[in-house]
Amino acid sequence: MKIFLLQTSILAALALCLQSPISYANCIGVVTAGGGAGFWREVQQGAQQAAKDLNIKVIVRGPIDEINSKGQSSVIKSVIQWGCLGLVLAPNSADRKQDVKVLKQQGIPTVYIDRDVGGERVSVIKTQNYQAGILAGIKMAKALKGQGRIALLRMSKDVITTTHRENGFIKGATEGGLEIVFDGYIGSTIGKARKNAKKLLSSLKDINGIFTPNESTTLPTIKVLQNLPQHVNALHIGFDAHDLIIESVLNKSMYGFITQKPFLMGYKGVVTAHKAMQGESVQRLINTETIFVSGENIHLQGIKTLLGID
Repeated sequence: MKIFLLQTSILAALALCLQSPISYANCIGVVTAGGGAGFWREVQQGAQQAAKDLNIKVIVRGPIDEINSKGQSSVIKSVIQWGCLGLVLAPNSADRKQDVKVLKQQGIPTVYIDRDVGGERVSVIKTQNYQAGILAGIKMAKALKGQGRIALLRMSKDVITTTHRENGFIKGATEGGLEIVFDGYIGSTIGKARKNAKKLLSSLKDINGIFTPNESTTLPTIKVLQNLPQHVNALHIGFDAHDLIIESVLNKSMYGFITQKPFLMGYKGVVTAHKAMQGESVQRLINTETIFVSGENIHLQGIKTLLGID
């Protein structure tokens, strides 16, 4: 009797799990690239606000690591299986072009956010990453008065957004008179980046400036620099408006950072995907604003403005 009741309970639970995706019918899936939890949290909040305004359902999912291409592909398949008829995607691999092609054949439109890898997407909503990198380089060169030895701590060669920022930074910094004395990768996860940043920065001497191109490289570098007195005066410019990054600029342990508009990306991504689902025409490219934040203007910028919630 006990075995029968247990089997009945298991079958009932399985049936409930199988039925639950029905509640997601006609939703929009929002699939992040992975990594950068603070950044994607703001994207999620923007997407959820758009869903509330449109009276629709959104499902936000993503892989843990930004270089996990197979993981992101699996997440996409899951949200489609749950009944979503539109997709907002931050592609972490050029392989996504094939996924998007298949979705289009099924009548499911895809909107890219944060980056563009090509393919049959209906719209792209992103930061001008190369120009943002140039801005960071210019700001560092100005702060150092055109002289200084700089360490560029890259994220991963497989991530197009940070690569564009890194290359833009090189242009802005070197044209401003700075010398890049270290240019290397520290990793796509906070744990790995912290370990590598500690090893690399411990071995470097006479560094006047450090650039980190995203949240998952900036956060561990902040922590590492707290325990490296030889770089106490190194001017650090990072990327993305995480709480720790904002706090570090406020307490002057970090010079500044470039902030994007993640909330706006999430919001406009869902609105654009919804329009495409209705057969309406959509804007093919929407470039979102970037702002350089330092001790000079951080008190003039409200937190909502920093994160694009305006």
